[in-house]
Amino acid sequence: MIELSHVSKRFGEETAVDDISLRVPKGKFCALVGTSGCGKSTTLRMINRLIEHSEGDIILDGQAIEVYDPVKLRRRIGYVIQHTGLFPHWNVARNIGLVPRLLKWSAADVQGRVEELMDLLGLPVGEFAHKYPHQLSGGQAQRVGVARALAADPDILLMDEPFGALDPITREKLQDELAKIQARLHKTVVFVTHDMDEALKLADHLVVMREGRIVQQGSPLALLQQPADSFVESLLGGLERGLKQAALTRVKDHMTSMGPTLPAQSRIPADFSLRQALSMMLRDHSDRLTVVDQHDVPIGELSLRRIIKEAQLDKGSARE
Repeated sequence: MIELSHVSKRFGEETAVDDISLRVPKGKFCALVGTSGCGKSTTLRMINRLIEHSEGDIILDGQAIEVYDPVKLRRRIGYVIQHTGLFPHWNVARNIGLVPRLLKWSAADVQGRVEELMDLLGLPVGEFAHKYPHQLSGGQAQRVGVARALAADPDILLMDEPFGALDPITREKLQDELAKIQARLHKTVVFVTHDMDEALKLADHLVVMREGRIVQQGSPLALLQQPADSFVESLLGGLERGLKQAALTRVKDHMTSMGPTLPAQSRIPADFSLRQALSMMLRDHSDRLTVVDQHDVPIGELSLRRIIKEAQLDKGSARE
């Protein structure tokens, strides 16, 4: 869906993005990460031609972006920024329906789409449709921003630090909402963030940038297991890489068949992460947990000894 080939961007004598290449397949979630000023946002804005690239090729759905009219291109790409960019004198419903109206949708279709998205993002129509941006909390305003980006049902969604200004609790809730929406809609997403935990939680493909260049890219698990250099290793958490890797794996992938039933406080749902399981073991002073399904029925057992043994085997395979 999106391909950048040897793309560079210069502002005068300064090179902001230097000869980068990457591919984002249709329906995948790509996160661009790195320190401030590394070229993440510039890369994102070149995709929808908010910034024109200096060299290389940018291909969207098989066509070079130069063949598209810039305005029409942007209307077919959803775009979400940190501070929402909502029109302050428009209510929520009107803000969400902006692009469909520009695309000449009928009033009934616009209204139906607005109501559909407000429901999807947990914004009851009767409560929020007529509110103005200044009447919303930060999290609510950001939900409206996401809804507006999705309004014309774009194939591509670009998100530039969309949750960066939110408090940790609201941020985590919106990350969960976005993960659910992506699982349902399968948009092609390019997501810029400086928060590595956020990137690891959401992305299928991780791109680490430094000083305008791509240092390493691949699946989050691949980068955690084999960072290219000390910079990537540090960005991924250094000594905490093991815990971050554990956050990407599910309890059900490490459990064994049921042993003796453990106390109720030592139960953990099968879909929880291994990191959550390790935290629970420390909290409960236990080296075993009973794994339960969505109905709280025991289906297996998780053993700390087995987790360590599997990690040793994985390390040995990586060396080979």
